[in-house]
Order: sequence, then C-alpha cells, then structure tokens
Amino acid sequence: MTTEILAGLRVAKSEENPRGWIDVDLKNIDLERPTVFCISGDATCSKRDANAMAKYANKLLGRIGAENASDVQIVSVYFKNANRKELTNSRTCLRERDKSKFTAEEQNPQYVQTLYMECFRRGLIDKRGQKRSVEDAQKTFRNITFLDFCHGDFVVCKLDEYMREDMKSRLGYQMADIDGVCKQLCAISIVPQDKPKKYGFSKIGFASMDDYHYDSEDASLLTDEYELDCNETSVLGIVERQRECRAGRSRLMYIDNLLDYNSIEDKHNVWLGRTEKLHQMDVYTDMNYQNEFGVKSKDAENFSLMIARALQNAVSNSCENKKSAKLVELDVRDIFKNRKAAYKQGTQDLNAAYLNPDVANIAQEAQERGAKIDESLYSQTMSQHSIQTSREI
Repeated sequence: MTTEILAGLRVAKSEENPRGWIDVDLKNIDLERPTVFCISGDATCSKRDANAMAKYANKLLGRIGAENASDVQIVSVYFKNANRKELTNSRTCLRERDKSKFTAEEQNPQYVQTLYMECFRRGLIDKRGQKRSVEDAQKTFRNITFLDFCHGDFVVCKLDEYMREDMKSRLGYQMADIDGVCKQLCAISIVPQDKPKKYGFSKIGFASMDDYHYDSEDASLLTDEYELDCNETSVLGIVERQRECRAGRSRLMYIDNLLDYNSIEDKHNVWLGRTEKLHQMDVYTDMNYQNEFGVKSKDAENFSLMIARALQNAVSNSCENKKSAKLVELDVRDIFKNRKAAYKQGTQDLNAAYLNPDVANIAQEAQERGAKIDESLYSQTMSQHSIQTSREI
C-alpha cells in the first residue's frame, strides 16, 4: 500500500473531545495564521502519534493551560500505511550522490508531493490561479514554523526542494525572490537529516552524538576526534557547528551526552547504536527524562531549553508578522534571545520549566565553544589532507 500523509489540529480538550484533536484536510489548513506544523518520525502512523507530537509543541511553547487561545494553531501529521523500509531508504537517498539504486518513490515520495501541492503551494497561488506577489507570499509563509523530528526533517527537506523547483520552473519566480520567500519558512529540526546549508528554509537544528541517526562528515569528524574517550561524562557540552550552516539562514547545535550515564558500559551501548532508547522526542525535550542507562545531563536540560526558546521565538515572530502591515522577518541570529512571547502562554506555574531566562547565555557559550572547536577541527583536517596529498605525490 502507498504511504499517505494525513493531518489534524490540536484543540482544547472537552467532554466531547477528550483527546483534544480534530481531523483537518490538507487543503483546508489555514496558512494565514501563525502555525506550528509538526512532522515527527517514521513511526508516526496514527492520529494518536501525531497528537503526541502536537502535545510536545504545546509544551515547548509554554501553552499548557492556554489551549483555548486562538492566536496560534498547532497542526500535526502522520503517515498512514507507512512502509518503514521505504521511508528509511528515502532518508538515505537524501544524502547519497548516486540515487540510481533507489526507487522513484524513495527518491521523490508521493506523500511529500501531496503535502506540498495540497497544502503549501496554496501560499504561492492567488484565487485566480495566478502566482502571488513576492511580498504576499513572504507574509504568508512567515506564518509557518515546522517542528520536526528525524523523518519529519526529511519531509521538510523535500518540501524545500519541491517548493524551490516549482517556483523556478513552473511559476517563473526569479532566483532572488525564491530565496526571499523560502527563507520565511522556519524549521526547528530535532535530529536533522541533512546539512542545513543545502536548503532554503531557515533552520535551527539540534543533534546529539549519542543519537547516531544524524549523519554527516562533520558529525563523524567531531565524534572521531572528541568522543573516543567514553570515560568523560561531558567532553564538549553544547557546541554550535557553523560550517554545516548558511550564515544568517541556519544554525546547528550539537550535544555530546544526553545522559549522565550509570557506567561506561551503558555509554558504549548507546553510543555504538545498540539501542534506540535515545532516539526519541522526549529525550530531547523532557526536562526530567531518565532511563535505565542514566538521568538527563545538565547540558541536555539546557539543550531542551534552547529547543523551547527557538520555537517560542520563531512563533512569536510569526505573531508579530501577522499583526504588522509589512513583513516582519525572522533573524536566526536572535533565535535564542530573551524576549516576551507574542502569543498567549499558560501560567508560570504550569510552564516555568521551559521559560528559563538564561537560555541566551547558554546559546552564546555554545556558539563561542563551537567556533573554537570548528577552528581546531578544520586545522587538523587540512593538515591531514596535506599529509595525504604529499604521500600520493
């Protein structure tokens, strides 16, 4: 059976609707409202799974107790009849140069094309079926913030690809205008599936070296160089990787250890990929997470705060843009800035864990630490490359 993508909206719970969920057709999703568009991993195969992802968004936004507020909508999707092997191959294909060994569906999944054509393409077309002005398209797409996890980031990458190609080949937008429109969509990506610098959407990525589902040459280099000594509880803390991003468009944060491990053996089991325990949304976002391998590290708590702040600020920008007559652009350089939310949040008592005022300082420290490590790794890589070249000569 062919994989389908279906959607729903997170709403306030009631006696008639105890789960706080309503189905919504992709064609009926309102793109003119500030929206968190949740796309989780390839195990998200039911309404219940999608609703769970929407709950994460609600929690990270600090909206517990404010579910009746209408200023922000939370949309979440799931993969009906998902072929897990096919979905896995699609993620691999995204990074492979030789795509000939993958099927047409794995290279360009129909369910992602459907999501683009039925939902997001509407932001580029007016009621007469003509392409919209650049200004109107920018205003509309600044309403959209993705919260994605693992395979969800693959979907966002393909949406980015389809949108840019459609704008260029079919709708006839100029390249500068395509770039100016695409950057308005923002993705908060947990375990991204490709280097952010390859894409047009604004993106804030979060990945852990404990979670082998993020794969890039840079990640491998960082791991090889600094993660071999498993006796250390925290080798790097949180690191920002600027070389994998586009300046002013995307950012990528690494963390070495999500847990303070009970033993070196437990660390090895996780790090060598012998367990899926740490490839879960709650590991990254739940402040009190723990399992049989250990308890959440202080750095990982800070990581959760950074994820929450990034989502809060992106959505606040959407709300400010909605109220303004002119476009209010998002600046990813300020994504961790301390600021008051521009949307309705719940009470401090219910949401205090995700409203920490020190997030900006934590992010700044990560940026400074990451710059030093990047410089060190780059120097070592260039030195090794020179030695190898000399040997070949």
